[in-house]
Amino acid sequence: MCFLLYVLTAAWQDGKRQVISGWLLLFFFVHFFVSQVCWKVLGEEKGDYPQSLWFRGMAVNVSLWYLLAGCMIGILLLLISKASCGALGSGDGLFFFVTGIYLGFWKNLFLFCSTLFLCSIFGLIYVVSGSLQGKDYRKKSLPFLIFTLPAGIFLVCV
Repeated sequence: MCFLLYVLTAAWQDGKRQVISGWLLLFFFVHFFVSQVCWKVLGEEKGDYPQSLWFRGMAVNVSLWYLLAGCMIGILLLLISKASCGALGSGDGLFFFVTGIYLGFWKNLFLFCSTLFLCSIFGLIYVVSGSLQGKDYRKKSLPFLIFTLPAGIFLVCV
């Protein structure tokens, strides 16, 4: 549930202002990092606690390298953002860096790929419908993180 709260808040901020608060990223980075450390310390009994619903979807019983590999997706996006002079927002890279700590590599890769797929489909529909109306929407920017909602909900529910 905390992951869903993070995704919802980041998507709302990206959709409304196309900027993600640094405080939001910092808060959830610390929260997810401390959560991973606490779950490692608690051991196998973690499923017995009622707050385990709060941590639904979190990668557990994985190595530190698996979590760092999940963060590498965000780092790669940050490098692409730098190379493209901001065509891809650095907030998107930071978002996926933070989700990598919580989800690990494969779930974070699923989140990124499904977000990219949904954004591409929506962008294609947006451009084609604009051209049918005689409008040019090719230079419009889309808030990328809004498209994390379906995959984020799926990762929390499964």
